[in-house]
Amino acid sequence: MDRTDPWWQRVDEAAQLITSTVNAAAAQAGRHGVYTPPPGTPEPRRRRRPASLRHLAEVIRTHRMAPGVAVDKDVVGAILAGELSHLTNPVAVVAVARASHRIAGIPFGDDDVRRLAVAVEHLTTLVDEAREADRRAPDLLPVPRAPTALIVEARPVPRPGEPRIRRRRLAPVLGVVAVLLAGAAAGIVYLQRDTPRAPTGGDVDCRHGVAGDEIITDASTVFDDERATRLSPTLDFDAMNGSARYAGHQGRIYYWGRAGSEDATPHSGGTRVRWKVADGPWHSCATALPVTERGYVHSPAVPTTIDGRAVTIQVCLWRDTPNRENCTAEISTG
Repeated sequence: MDRTDPWWQRVDEAAQLITSTVNAAAAQAGRHGVYTPPPGTPEPRRRRRPASLRHLAEVIRTHRMAPGVAVDKDVVGAILAGELSHLTNPVAVVAVARASHRIAGIPFGDDDVRRLAVAVEHLTTLVDEAREADRRAPDLLPVPRAPTALIVEARPVPRPGEPRIRRRRLAPVLGVVAVLLAGAAAGIVYLQRDTPRAPTGGDVDCRHGVAGDEIITDASTVFDDERATRLSPTLDFDAMNGSARYAGHQGRIYYWGRAGSEDATPHSGGTRVRWKVADGPWHSCATALPVTERGYVHSPAVPTTIDGRAVTIQVCLWRDTPNRENCTAEISTG
């Protein structure tokens, strides 16, 4: 699967439209809503944030907004993050939107439900078409041309008494060409061994303005990739391999990125998590991937709240040369 193919670009556009709609509703619920525990349960000892992943899942379960579908906080998080395997489930997506509107105290009528369900069905159709296009893609490639026959020039044998024609030997020329090619190859390797550079744009440092140690420097020291939830689609492109993941730790949800490069064509680059609070600047929490690294590197892990404020998160994978960066949609956790 190549996300640069036009059929997958259409999928991404449709998925981002749904994700932004649901995230906007969840963000509004976080700003204007109030946390209320499910009926029959005691008030929590600690103040809980309204419209958190857990709160949305509780509202969905309490009011039976997703009949026949199990929607827990992980499913809610996957929908808000744009994971296709859950974003193509209209019952679950509509349930998250309904719960967000209920928490915010805003009506969500039948017309709203119908519009969102139609958008999800359209996304499902695009995904099916994209997978079929992937399956048919090899048939669309041009037929390889037959190799050109090697033409060997026949040298005439001089007759007795005729002067021999001295011909230039190709060996010295080929030797020069070989030296030049070797030098060019060495230059390419040198360029790829440059120190990886994290793209920053106008982002500030990862911990700028953060008083505590809420951001985990290396996600791999705390989290196990295999036990975490991986967002879909992945961030892969060309020879770069990467993904965004999230998991719980000490009662909080953390997001991080993972980056690697194919052994056959290694490149330097890295992964980073961008985060910001409302009306604040973007922060960049990056970890570089050297061209010599044959495993994976992990970005810092960023929680969904910092200093008690909800954050918006975006996870990215980048390559140094030629420069390119692929990021998730913005994930609003507030």
